[in-house]
Amino acid sequence: MTIWKKAGLIVLIVAFSAGIFFFYHYFQTWPLRFHKELDNFFGNGNWKHISTETEESILYTVSYRSSYEGTYKERPGRFHNWDILFTNRNGEQEVWSISDHTMKINHDDNWFLSPKRYSARQALTLELMDISFAAASDAIQNDIIRTILPQQEADCLEVDISYRNGNPSPDVYDRLRKEPWFQANTVTAAHYLETNLYDFYIRIFAHDYKVEKLTEEQQEHLKNSLSDLEQALQNAYQEAADYEIYLGEGYSAKYPGESY
Repeated sequence: MTIWKKAGLIVLIVAFSAGIFFFYHYFQTWPLRFHKELDNFFGNGNWKHISTETEESILYTVSYRSSYEGTYKERPGRFHNWDILFTNRNGEQEVWSISDHTMKINHDDNWFLSPKRYSARQALTLELMDISFAAASDAIQNDIIRTILPQQEADCLEVDISYRNGNPSPDVYDRLRKEPWFQANTVTAAHYLETNLYDFYIRIFAHDYKVEKLTEEQQEHLKNSLSDLEQALQNAYQEAADYEIYLGEGYSAKYPGESY
């Protein structure tokens, strides 16, 4: 073999190895692989991948062969977190993390052909759904809760968008991703309450340990705000209104349905 043939072979081997590394890195790095999906969700040019972390899970393990002992052992599985910087609807910069941890736990629990197994794109959509829940919940806090309660009392409440009947099936995330309103800076609670994709509702929960730090007068005012909060939610969402509220023992309500 001439020196040129050897050099050419080396170049081919290096190029092939580099190609394998590139494709592996591409498929393992969601901000690269799903750039289009992140453009659709955060807005084209409105987001930036700023950091990556690899961590060990306490929720699933992987098997490996010990070359020293010649047996199979288990070690904690690894997952990635990617920090995304974007500008929210108020013009402020926020950092949110997306992770493949849920997908890897799901894959550990469900075999390859299981209908419950997430694809990477479905798992990403689940992560983005959680971000959209937070954005919509912040709007409820600012537009409804804080118009009824002073700041100290409002700060005792955890406001979430949630869902009933267990985790949605993987195909729900495929359909959610195609909804035109599924964007970080335009999504609202009304979008989730009005969709027929799944049974979403608003959850408002007062943490007892926070309420206990209020004065007795503030605690009384918070608990007596139940009917005002209900009315405000029903006015805001009309027939789509669906919520559960807990402000303390004996001060709970849910709708549709009767107070309890």
